[in-house]
Amino acid sequence: MLLTAVIIYAFIVLGISFLAQRKIHDEEDFIVAGRRMPIWLNTGTLLATWFGAGTLLTTSDEIALEGVRIIALEPLGAGLCLVVTGLFFARPLWNMNICTLADFFKARFGPKAEVLQVLTSVPTFVGWIAVQLVALSGLFNILFDWPIPQTIVALGLFAMVYTIVGGMWSVSLTDALQAVLMIFGLLLLGWNVLGDLTNFGGLEGIWKQSTVSRRQWIPTDRAQEFAEWCGWLSIAMLGNLPSQDLMQRVFAAKSAQVARISCFMAGGLYILLGAIPVFIGFSFPILFPDKEPQSVVIQMAQHYLSDGMMVLFLLAVLSMVLSSMDSGILAPATILGRNLFRKRVPDSVSSLTLCRLSVVLVSAVCVAVALMGSRAFELLESCYSIGLAGLLVPLVMGLFWKNGNQTSALLSMTIGVGAWLIEWTFAIKWPLAPVGAALGFLIYIIHAKSLESPVQSNQV
Repeated sequence: MLLTAVIIYAFIVLGISFLAQRKIHDEEDFIVAGRRMPIWLNTGTLLATWFGAGTLLTTSDEIALEGVRIIALEPLGAGLCLVVTGLFFARPLWNMNICTLADFFKARFGPKAEVLQVLTSVPTFVGWIAVQLVALSGLFNILFDWPIPQTIVALGLFAMVYTIVGGMWSVSLTDALQAVLMIFGLLLLGWNVLGDLTNFGGLEGIWKQSTVSRRQWIPTDRAQEFAEWCGWLSIAMLGNLPSQDLMQRVFAAKSAQVARISCFMAGGLYILLGAIPVFIGFSFPILFPDKEPQSVVIQMAQHYLSDGMMVLFLLAVLSMVLSSMDSGILAPATILGRNLFRKRVPDSVSSLTLCRLSVVLVSAVCVAVALMGSRAFELLESCYSIGLAGLLVPLVMGLFWKNGNQTSALLSMTIGVGAWLIEWTFAIKWPLAPVGAALGFLIYIIHAKSLESPVQSNQV
């Protein structure tokens, strides 16, 4: 029954993608859906993109082990990132009439900053997609005994096909479907778990029966733990701001107001829905004290859901992974095709063709990294904080302050990424990405002030 449901779901996704292909006429349609996306679709694709399987599966496991302090990363930090985007960035960036975040770096700071933005952004998506491929292939191996390497290749090919066919239109339309399944699956499991909590005094009883350390929202007893918590919050809330997959959806909205409201709605829904895996993970040690806190959500689903409901829930998990994968493939492919390869390929090759070829390239690299084993994609996954360390400062300063030039941005980006490299190379537990951002901010200010006159923003 589950296999049949998965096959039907796959055909539905492909069907939506091929229907969306009719809307693709040029590069702008492919990258930002022609800047015509309505509020319901924009909100749905933002929510589905943000709410990946890691949010559901990994967060609940970490909450079961560490307690509620993990909310600094998920869902609080990530949800606030969407809210901050709506408050400060959606309107001015949408008004610039650009297609990629690299377009902003080029317009404000020049081609060198554009290339550096592309080179520092792409690895974060490769690691992210490789993790999704490995996780989903592992799930299919458990359910259907499918061999993991072949399943990784098949999943990568499937995501590549429906992404390359309709670009942002197919991604956003399938994301809307996936968001509906995701919400239904979360509410389904959460309702069943909540019903069992009445035997333990409800949420209040679970809270009182937990240890003090697991109930601690913000760890203030030790400086290192508090610094780590602040690092999680800043990386989740600010590190994802200069991310192509987020801003691509801002640019795709049909107006600046739609972009702002969509960010607010998606951020609020993200925090509300993210509370479900939080309370599931928090309840697990009390409900099942003899079980290991691994794959907590799957264990809960197997215990509380009937066979039919389990099918629906696993489809919801599948939809979460696919919504993360297609966004993670499209985002780096568009900046590679538009901002890197376009300058080095003859004009006889259209920009739309370059973007589609880049989708193939990114998909192939993601599959290759996933097949190389956990060490490879864990290294790339650690690139998440590059956005906070190296890209946030030039984005904020270039958008809201007229001073500074290409050198200011390059110095800031180099200092920030350098700080992140120190943390990554020596496995330092103290989060250096926020430190790198602070140093980059100072360098930018110092250099911009040293200029004889402010440099005005270029027109896009």
